[in-house]
Amino acid sequence: MRKLVSLLALWLLAVSTLGAAPQLRTVRNQYFEVLGLDLRSVSYVSELSVFSAEIAQRYLKAEGMDFPQPILLSLRPEIHVDFEGDYRVGLGERNSVQLDVRWEDDMTLQRTCRALAEALLRQYSLFNYGRLAATNLRAWPVEALADEIYYGLRSAEFVEALERRRKSPLGSLQAIVARLQSEHAKAAGSVDSDAGYWLLTALKSSHLKRDTVVSLFQQATAGRDIEQALRTAIQPSGPTAEPVSAEDWFHARMADLLEQEYDVIDSMDTSREWLTTLANLQEPFALESGEKKLNLRSLWLHRADPAVQERVRARYEILLLRMARINPAYYNPARSLGVLFESILQETPSHLYLHHLTIYLSDWEDAKEMQAEIIKHL
Repeated sequence: MRKLVSLLALWLLAVSTLGAAPQLRTVRNQYFEVLGLDLRSVSYVSELSVFSAEIAQRYLKAEGMDFPQPILLSLRPEIHVDFEGDYRVGLGERNSVQLDVRWEDDMTLQRTCRALAEALLRQYSLFNYGRLAATNLRAWPVEALADEIYYGLRSAEFVEALERRRKSPLGSLQAIVARLQSEHAKAAGSVDSDAGYWLLTALKSSHLKRDTVVSLFQQATAGRDIEQALRTAIQPSGPTAEPVSAEDWFHARMADLLEQEYDVIDSMDTSREWLTTLANLQEPFALESGEKKLNLRSLWLHRADPAVQERVRARYEILLLRMARINPAYYNPARSLGVLFESILQETPSHLYLHHLTIYLSDWEDAKEMQAEIIKHL
């Protein structure tokens, strides 16, 4: 019923404004159902939302993300926007979240990542901890997750953020936590501060166990202050160990982080897993002839279908975003996969498509063998 009402409302708005009924596009994945008037945008945001959910799984329990229904995400042109800011996250009935995004040419990737991060965390909080917790969602896990998603696609931006922090260090931990402990609604739409990201990075780079970091992240997602839990977690173990203040801990962590030189490329395992996900077309295609599951071999037979064109274009654009950080061992299969996607978008003859597919599969096997050899020698 929620879906039908949303579809009808968006359709009626479009009809009354344009005088004709545009075709409403929708793509559904495990976490989001994306609605919009442009299939290319809908497919792109759907792919981006899946990537965002994969990043979120680093800090959220898998069973806790088994939502009863996907988040309804509406891409709204300016004429259909009735809210302030880049986006609006609403809490509905039956543990449901709805995300409305102002979808215009000036909407950036970074701000889109912010919207997806908040929607995911609010849905997780609502589903696992209840409506009050979702209302009190803290700012820092949203900021941290949004930046991790963004830097995961734009590694050069991380380098620039690192240089900014070296020139202008963060202030006191007390001031940062006080601001970031506020309800996220008070800070929604702001992407200027990366304090939440550096707080999470400091936690991950310390002696803390992964379970402790995840626990702190989830406490904030549940709407709780973490100040006391953080002080307790950072204390060194042992009967003779001297207690450490949170300020000393944080500034020591940040000093270490800012002195390090960072690789801006993924590990071999990360690149391999990501390319595997990108090449596996798991979600069925809503073709004009009916819903059908396709793979890279059968994709060419349906290349003229708009659903195929837009899904492939979305994956191609996501691939381009991340090419700069693909591990060199997997650069060739990433490039040949991009050429394969291009051949679909350009309606390449069948024999050339099969040629590109053969090259991709060969590059993929070569890369896996290279990784095995490298690991063996190391």
